[in-house]
Amino acid sequence: MSIRLADSHAHLDLEDHFPDQAAVLRRAREAGVLLVINVATGLADAPQVIATARTSPGIVAIIGVHPHGAGGMTETDLAALDSLAADPKVVAIGEIGLDFYRRRSPEEVQQYWFRRQLDFAVAHQKVVVIHTREATPVTLSILREYRGRIQGGVMHCFGGSLTEAQAFLDLGFYLSFSGTLTYPKAGPLREVAKEVPLDRILVETDCPYLPPQPWRGKRNEPAYVVATARQLADIRGLTLEEVAAHTWANTLAAFGLKEEEVLEEYVGRALPAID
Repeated sequence: MSIRLADSHAHLDLEDHFPDQAAVLRRAREAGVLLVINVATGLADAPQVIATARTSPGIVAIIGVHPHGAGGMTETDLAALDSLAADPKVVAIGEIGLDFYRRRSPEEVQQYWFRRQLDFAVAHQKVVVIHTREATPVTLSILREYRGRIQGGVMHCFGGSLTEAQAFLDLGFYLSFSGTLTYPKAGPLREVAKEVPLDRILVETDCPYLPPQPWRGKRNEPAYVVATARQLADIRGLTLEEVAAHTWANTLAAFGLKEEEVLEEYVGRALPAID
């Protein structure tokens, strides 16, 4: 069996979690994961996320400040993002949004910097990757303010209802499902995944977090996205190959990537060496 998969959301440059990045990337390639969307959590890791995208085939970068870091954001941070966003490897602004579960930043501060980063994405004509946790009504309200201005984007690690899914779809977003789709208690989410249009679905790991059921309690990594794709195939009554093909094409479309350019990066390149 030969499949081509995309991991639409990973955090490969969290050094405490991925000291063995070369081995992780080798396993991803061997599993058929030929595209990884590598996401910064803030300005601290954004330069390294871009560097990894420059030096590793099949990896692109997303930069932005997670809502957990909104409380420390300044205008200087936006200026720093401005210079980084010019890099051709940066394909989106994210993950940005709202998190009213942990509330590591005050809600009103999160909303302010969410809007400022949406403005930033509009100015740079970039799609956005959205984090929302226990904040969906406010997230939707803010995104509706930008209807027709933002280029579109992805709802990262979607875990909402079918009604919420439809609301985000109506705004032109893709929905990305993570390893949580495989959890025993995720029956309601599987029902949502069954109904969402297949051409608007992505799969992701959010590694090192949220490993699929076979690896619960362990570190997640891009190779494991195959388990989420397989679960989605079971839900939809499709083969793994069909789901891989659809989600691969959807990921390319969501981030404005060209298949030939992604695959061209592999020409003449061996699998990552492991020390």
